[in-house]
Amino acid sequence: MLKNKKIRGASRPKPLLRPILLQVIGQGLFLLSLAGLIILGTKWFLDPKRLPLQEVNIEGEFKHLNKQDINDAIASDVAKGFFGIDLKSVQAATKKLPWIAQIKVRRVWPDQLKIQVKEQIPLARWGERSLVSIDGIRFSPPLESFPQNLPKIIGNTGSEQRVASQFKAIQQQLQGLGLRIVEFSIGDRQDCYIIFNNGIELVLGRAYNQQRLVKFYQIYLQLLQQHQEDIQKVDMRYANGFSVIWHNNEIPTWAREAVLDV
Repeated sequence: MLKNKKIRGASRPKPLLRPILLQVIGQGLFLLSLAGLIILGTKWFLDPKRLPLQEVNIEGEFKHLNKQDINDAIASDVAKGFFGIDLKSVQAATKKLPWIAQIKVRRVWPDQLKIQVKEQIPLARWGERSLVSIDGIRFSPPLESFPQNLPKIIGNTGSEQRVASQFKAIQQQLQGLGLRIVEFSIGDRQDCYIIFNNGIELVLGRAYNQQRLVKFYQIYLQLLQQHQEDIQKVDMRYANGFSVIWHNNEIPTWAREAVLDV
């Protein structure tokens, strides 16, 4: 007799889950170990005791700053060591010192910090409690640090660069007259007033332009320079002339007889 034989279908291979799972776990443990080593290594490098900063080298020409003020400002940053120090934090700390115009900071291997400093160069006093630099930057150092004999500029907040530029241009143009500006004022209506070191006031007015300044130069050189002690104010706000206010409101004899060719 023939016996019925059961034909069994081929069974599917079971997935190799266990080896894959072990591989994933192994990779995860490796990454965790690597991250731990990185963290430990970072802490080791950032430890200021490992690579402390032994020298802070400060370079620049100083008239109003001193190196000790800079060292005091960055002391807490320097204590963090060569790798731990934040250079941006050093820059921010030093820029709080009002006499600093620009600063560059870099590390020098293995234990130095190099700081290059550019000091503000004052052009004039700005109002009563500030200075303005030759670059038109207003800054407010302690009053006792203000240089002596600076001219005074009066202008609106936000106009520092423009007004400082006008001041420098006019002072340069009038050098040949031996006049030095001691006060320079631009009012709310852009009226321009100047006081010179000999006490004479010059009014250029709202419509100040090169032509008025050239005309004043010629008038002063030809006539007024020889009699400056009689003059209180010169007003150039006229299209075809100028006016003079005299000391004691008296017109001197020479002025009645003067002939001017400009």
